[in-house]
Amino acid sequence: MFYRISADRTQTARALAGFPRWGAKVALVMLAFTMRMNALRAEEVDFGAYHAAADYCGGEVARPLALSPDRRILCFDGLVRPDQNLSLVNELQAGGMFVVRSHGGDDVAMMMFADRLRDRDATVVVRSYCLLGCASYFVFASGRTIILNDGLVAWRPLAVDGLCVDFVDARDKGLPRLDVGFCVTGEHNFFSTPTPIYEMKQKFLSTRRVNREFEEPPESTFVRRALSRFDWPRQSELASVMWTWHPRFHKSSVKTTIVYEHYPESQQEVEALAERLQLDARVIYDP
Repeated sequence: MFYRISADRTQTARALAGFPRWGAKVALVMLAFTMRMNALRAEEVDFGAYHAAADYCGGEVARPLALSPDRRILCFDGLVRPDQNLSLVNELQAGGMFVVRSHGGDDVAMMMFADRLRDRDATVVVRSYCLLGCASYFVFASGRTIILNDGLVAWRPLAVDGLCVDFVDARDKGLPRLDVGFCVTGEHNFFSTPTPIYEMKQKFLSTRRVNREFEEPPESTFVRRALSRFDWPRQSELASVMWTWHPRFHKSSVKTTIVYEHYPESQQEVEALAERLQLDARVIYDP
């Protein structure tokens, strides 16, 4: 039904259920090892330089876009406008840092912005929050993204007047995923006639995802199940929900190395972050 708009723990349990007892023990050991290695990767990163860059961008610099005098730090704080001047991006020193705090903005401008960051081999540094379009484009922009402590990154489909929100078949053959697209009466797949923006987004993702099954915004099985419990009767319902994406899914999904200084450990921690940021939205925690 369409509504017009004007390691998942369950998966792990299922996998273990199919093992003999010794196999389940091996699987648990491997899962623990994987989680430990993910933690070690974060521990081995020296976050000092990234915090220093974030402090610089949080100071007295131009908004929304500023470049440090040594051209090693590019700051962005705000919404990306359709007419956003991106000339400073080209002046960022190769291998420099792009420090961002944003709710997103214009899709086309953000894709152009992200492509230029990749050309500069920039390291993306999330300061405080990166939501919606910021998460969709800047987190995957280049080869490496650092999410600093107390930084919230959350996704959801873009709510566009005149389009529909529905649960559609997923490429990974898992549970249906929540998405938006053209309202096509009598057809479940409402992306039968993609918009130019949708086609541009697919091209953007094609050079950044590891496999063709990855779709954006990312939705784990846990998140899909949580979203399926919502009623979606109004346009405002979609706008009031976002979700996180657990780091254990990153490596098998996207080419970008994404490192959290601290990924939230509970729904309560995510809610505390959202409250601190004064977000008028529920953020679902992906455990």
